[in-house]
Amino acid sequence: MNENRALEQQFLDRAKALTNVAEVFRCLQVTMLICDMVAFGVRAEAKIFEAAYGEPSGQKYWDAHLSEPIRVYTLAHVLSAHLAEQAEQVEMARIAIIRAFRDAAEAGERWFTGDTTPLLAVEDGQTNFEGLAKIKLYPRPAVEWLLSKPKREHLVPTSLQRFLQSGGEPTNAQVPTARRPVTEKRAERFAAHYIKSEQAAGRSPTLRGLEAAAAKSADMHGGRDHLRNAFRRLWGVRRGRPPKATPKIAEK
Repeated sequence: MNENRALEQQFLDRAKALTNVAEVFRCLQVTMLICDMVAFGVRAEAKIFEAAYGEPSGQKYWDAHLSEPIRVYTLAHVLSAHLAEQAEQVEMARIAIIRAFRDAAEAGERWFTGDTTPLLAVEDGQTNFEGLAKIKLYPRPAVEWLLSKPKREHLVPTSLQRFLQSGGEPTNAQVPTARRPVTEKRAERFAAHYIKSEQAAGRSPTLRGLEAAAAKSADMHGGRDHLRNAFRRLWGVRRGRPPKATPKIAEK
């Protein structure tokens, strides 16, 4: 018992040392720390978040990981580190997540960047994923896709699910009650939710429909450009309106 506590404290001390590290490095090092803990049979995710970020929910940690495009393999690695309870489960979870992303690519999901051919070529028994090094994806819609599938939702860590359920924003008691500006991140989240809702209803998402939905939301006023860019990025719509139909020439 005392040995376990001493080992846990060593991990917490390492996490505290990351407090002032730039976020581009801190979130990755916290993930590595979680992996090391799993290898030693230590489960103290909330305590690690508290030590590294000053809050136990992992809001700032997950916000950093989901903030920009990430390699397919890297996201699978991050998620698997928080799913595993034993060292041997890390690789199993990682493989399951990569296969899920392969299936998403086969289904035509639009949140990948780059050539997905190596991902589409992944076989069920494959364990070497070096060919995926250059393939990236937008992590937020990718994770939301996993959650939307009953057979895949278990691949999303509980703390990440809570982060998304809270609106995907870091908690901050100092945030004023005035209307928040529409950032690129909020616009992308709103557009992803709109697209998902339209598809679930059997409709094709449109830019005009997105703007109409935003107009009805009190929190999305003033973010037109961000919303349009997010929609084009997620749905692949070209800039500009479709050309008008050429009028028929009256017969003489």
